[in-house]
Amino acid sequence: MGRWFPRNFIFILFAVILVIVGFGFGQYYLQKGYQTQMEAGYRRAFREFAANLGNVASEIGVARVAVSETQVHSIAANVRRFIYAAQASLGQLPLAEVDLEHIERVMDQIYRDTFFYEQGRLSQGEIDALYKQVSYLDEEIQAILSGKETQFPWVSWKEYFTARISFADSLAQALTAVNAGLGEMNDSDPLTRSRGQIDGPTVSKEQAVDIAASFSGRDDVTFEVINQGEGQIPTYTVEGRANGETITIEVSRSGGLVLWMMNPRTVSTSELSIKQMAQKGKVFLEERGFPPVHMTDVQVLNNRATLTYVPVLDGILRYTEPLRVQVSAADGTILGFQGVAYYSSRSRGEVETSGADGLQMEAALNDQVQVLDEKLALILNDQQEEVLTYRFGVQYQEDYFLIYLNAQTGEEERIVPVASGEFF
Repeated sequence: MGRWFPRNFIFILFAVILVIVGFGFGQYYLQKGYQTQMEAGYRRAFREFAANLGNVASEIGVARVAVSETQVHSIAANVRRFIYAAQASLGQLPLAEVDLEHIERVMDQIYRDTFFYEQGRLSQGEIDALYKQVSYLDEEIQAILSGKETQFPWVSWKEYFTARISFADSLAQALTAVNAGLGEMNDSDPLTRSRGQIDGPTVSKEQAVDIAASFSGRDDVTFEVINQGEGQIPTYTVEGRANGETITIEVSRSGGLVLWMMNPRTVSTSELSIKQMAQKGKVFLEERGFPPVHMTDVQVLNNRATLTYVPVLDGILRYTEPLRVQVSAADGTILGFQGVAYYSSRSRGEVETSGADGLQMEAALNDQVQVLDEKLALILNDQQEEVLTYRFGVQYQEDYFLIYLNAQTGEEERIVPVASGEFF
């Protein structure tokens, strides 16, 4: 018995060690294999995104000289197909914390503009401006791809066992820089150009500084003009610095209107609810003379809430004239503002707002839904035409929807699922 125990104990211990070592090696190679597979998938998705974007740029380049109806329809269909493929590829990349708002907005607007193009409603200048934007985006993405092809890995695996997998910092920073570059080209945005113009008396640099300072509401910041834009909307870029913060405000040289404001400071905590931030944004707009507004959307990222409001004029929600305000979730400070679409839309004057009555429209709804709210709303349809609608907030079982019925025909223009009826 005395001899059996040590001999078998050593054998069992050796066997256990072999099992542990084998398991460890197996897990190591399994992990490496998974990493290699994921890396290859991300590389393929980014290459496909770049390739489809290049195809979009090529097609829009051809659109500048195409004349025949057959070619126009073919180009529009190809662009929509490549845009859809590019968006699908972009969606496969681990970019949840990377701000790609301008990149995504450009692709979305190109898709929408193909309908204008088919109808002959894009001027040569507008097509040229669209090509300029997509060419810039294509060149930058191709440059990133070229520079990264020889680098490995693209994906950071430092937090492999957590739910967070992110692109390498250098690649994320490169995409962020491209996104910012598109933001600087905002004055040639096709959406803005198709909606109207901004007129008014010309303001001086000194007046622009006063306008920016008053709009920001910051007494502790000294502003100065750092640039003059010469795009579709001539502007002054006004910048102010204080306590490590940089506030940039774009003021139109015609009319002296604040088109946008941005404060990129980091927000490290979240103390306010969405309702509290929505109220902060609404008060900010009221204090600056904007009409009554209704909040239609909220997006929270990195403790910054981007709130979308639409003016309510004569009882009609003007979805075609949106205002966006960005609010700090830490203390309610206003960090951003976007009003280009509002000002340019307002320049076109009034639109036809007559239509059928709400009770008649409600009868056209599915009889299984419960109507919780009803409002008139002016929206853009799929052809980017302004349409007066009855907007019904409804509940079906446990889900909520906004249903937009054309006030003239009673046809469903749009159905949008929403998280709750809280902001109907």
